[in-house]
Amino acid sequence: MQDRLIVMSTTLQEPQLRWLEERFPQFRFRSYARKQLPPKEELATCEVLFNYGGSNQIQYLENCRYIHTMSAGIDGYLEAIEQKFGPGFPFTNGAGVYNVTLGEHTVALLLACLRGLVKSAQVMPSGRWATDEIRVLGQIHGSTIAILGTGDIGNHAARALKAFGPARLLGYKLNPCPVFAPYDEILTGPEGLRSALERADYVLVCLPGSPYTKGLIGREQFQQLRPGAGLVNIGRGSIVDTQAMTEALASGRLAFAAMDVTDPEPLPADHPLWRMENVLITPHYAGLYASLQRHAEWFAENLQAFLDGKPLPGAVNAAWRY
Repeated sequence: MQDRLIVMSTTLQEPQLRWLEERFPQFRFRSYARKQLPPKEELATCEVLFNYGGSNQIQYLENCRYIHTMSAGIDGYLEAIEQKFGPGFPFTNGAGVYNVTLGEHTVALLLACLRGLVKSAQVMPSGRWATDEIRVLGQIHGSTIAILGTGDIGNHAARALKAFGPARLLGYKLNPCPVFAPYDEILTGPEGLRSALERADYVLVCLPGSPYTKGLIGREQFQQLRPGAGLVNIGRGSIVDTQAMTEALASGRLAFAAMDVTDPEPLPADHPLWRMENVLITPHYAGLYASLQRHAEWFAENLQAFLDGKPLPGAVNAAWRY
């Protein structure tokens, strides 16, 4: 009789569940909806937790040996895991699975702002041919673009943008490394960030949320931006100081801002960002349509490595907090 339990609280569907069950017949799988709290007795007895949408389930674990989350962001996870099990507990995340969806969403936000697509959509119900009301703010071709965060998501966006013919692609990393394609330069550290902001026409924030990125773009950094620059944030709302961004938009120093994440999140209904014509907000859905089968395969790869006693390919770096 099988008594090894994997509890899942995810968006995976029946085909992925069946695939995992066939791959790991030694386990019994119990699957629940995303953010649904599974029965506490199952959480207490499971050997593996595979969830998506928050760390609140960790407090009920008693016999768990390994945790995987579908999320790329791990806000609150490490703190909850370390409090429950101490440091060094096996923990992996979905980083790398979202490169296509978030990379494409990043490019979409940039293009929508540059080409005035939001205003065009707004005037359509009126039936007006409102050419004079549309503001086209620039183009990618010939521009300098700084991508803050040269991981899977930023790199996917960078490769797509390269086809538009920018004059220069700047990559910014928290940790130094040699330059690699498609970037023309890789910058790091406070001076590297300053250089990227001063030179870029458009800044794309693709960094993860961590103590090292919180408040990275604040009032000082907005003053460093080239006047009339644009900002896109699909990383985490905590990376950008919301009040400083609002002021930069109101003053015109920042020509536009587009974001899939905010701070706070959700953004209060009375926040001025909602009513600014040079702002585009999508409600944190850029990761939707990431392949569920790819999520299942990534979990399987990590679970197999865990069972074999090998290094976990998706291990979260506890020092870097992502």
